[in-house]
Amino acid sequence: MISQARIIDKLPHIEAQLHYLGAMAERPRTYTYDPPAGVARSNAAYETRTVPIYSVRPVASEISLDRQGFAVHRHRSVVHDFYDDDEVREVYYPEAERVLTELTGADRVFVFDHTQRRRINGVVDRAPGTPRQPATRVHVDHTAKSGPQRGSATFWAPTRTSCCADASK
Repeated sequence: MISQARIIDKLPHIEAQLHYLGAMAERPRTYTYDPPAGVARSNAAYETRTVPIYSVRPVASEISLDRQGFAVHRHRSVVHDFYDDDEVREVYYPEAERVLTELTGADRVFVFDHTQRRRINGVVDRAPGTPRQPATRVHVDHTAKSGPQRGSATFWAPTRTSCCADASK
């Protein structure tokens, strides 16, 4: 049997710098809304690490939600414009609910929100009237309490070609 590490090493990948939360004496805090007057939006200190990011597409059929905690599924959406919030709610939400129900066997799936992220140079994240900027640090989108309550699943739709499409490694 070939080890999982040897299989991973053969997958296409890129090297990227990711920003992780560093060691801190105090508890890290980030306001996702305007902080109180005189208080910084965040007190977090980050460390940059260069890590490989692998494309699992070549082994997608071998990945299981039950074994690895995630799954890769190809789905062609009928959404024409993912930057149109109304179309996303009216078309993509029901699609995502149907696909997740089929893939997981869940009795009920409820999509409760979505976030568009798009880099606009010179725009501060959360500026009124602009989309969210791409996340610049490693993070999770739920807390230890909210994750189990929601049974969270991230249903991701790329709006451009994969970063690893032309990876030579």
